[in-house]
Amino acid sequence: MIHQKIRHDPATALIRAVLTLARGQAQLEEHRGTSWASATFTGMRHVMRVSLLGETGVRTGAWLVGTLPDHEFHIAGHLVADITVSEIHRRAEGTPRMTLTIEALTVEAD
Repeated sequence: MIHQKIRHDPATALIRAVLTLARGQAQLEEHRGTSWASATFTGMRHVMRVSLLGETGVRTGAWLVGTLPDHEFHIAGHLVADITVSEIHRRAEGTPRMTLTIEALTVEAD
């Protein structure tokens, strides 16, 4: 039997994890991923934008801002080395809306 190391897609896993953490209140608007490497690690830098609508969505967005930096993500084969909300845009008129720009660095765990 041949054993191969299966490479998991960290971008899809990270997006899924963030949207799950938002309890169905967030929608992905955009994701950009670029390869990243240091002398000892390889990985990917991620920039994603999510939107949250309505009062419940905006409350969830505010909760995410405080939760994401300390959240322990479980992504097969990867570690979330850093994650932060770099931009927050709020709209109060009409239906409340919050848009978050989230930046993250995932590194291969092996």
